[in-house]
Amino acid sequence: MDVLITGAARGIGAHTARLLAGKGHRVSLVGLEPERLAKLTADLGEPHCWFEADVTDSESLHAAVAGTVERFGGIDTVMANAGIANYGTVRIADPEVFAKVIDINLTGVFRTMHATLPHLIERKGYGLIIASLASYSPMPGMAAYTASKAGVEAFGHALRHEMVPYGVRI
Repeated sequence: MDVLITGAARGIGAHTARLLAGKGHRVSLVGLEPERLAKLTADLGEPHCWFEADVTDSESLHAAVAGTVERFGGIDTVMANAGIANYGTVRIADPEVFAKVIDINLTGVFRTMHATLPHLIERKGYGLIIASLASYSPMPGMAAYTASKAGVEAFGHALRHEMVPYGVRI
């Protein structure tokens, strides 16, 4: 199985990459920390690969997807995992930070899925969209994060229904 993971440099993304590689899957690590991505890829060994890409930049994301397809021949599974958290009440929040959290956590998931869907459809693959407990249990002091993850959850439900005719599981 050929897997592309965003937010793969650390945390859930890196841990999942290690688990999948250990089971014999080929993993493409995508993220913003080239040193961490390169080290993790080296630790995993061949045939894994990494690409520096920002989920807020469709061009770099499409380049990472194209590179993955060139390397592996396709994508069976995508894990839309890239995300950030914010702290601070709405009263004191910087509107630009709020917008950035939404752009990375929610719109970044859309961009990731949009870029990979043709490949998932081709292989009748699987899209794993990472939300959070915050999706349904609001976290005071983290309104942008909570809103973004609730949006991710709703987006995933809608996309799951859209992909039924194509045999893609979400």
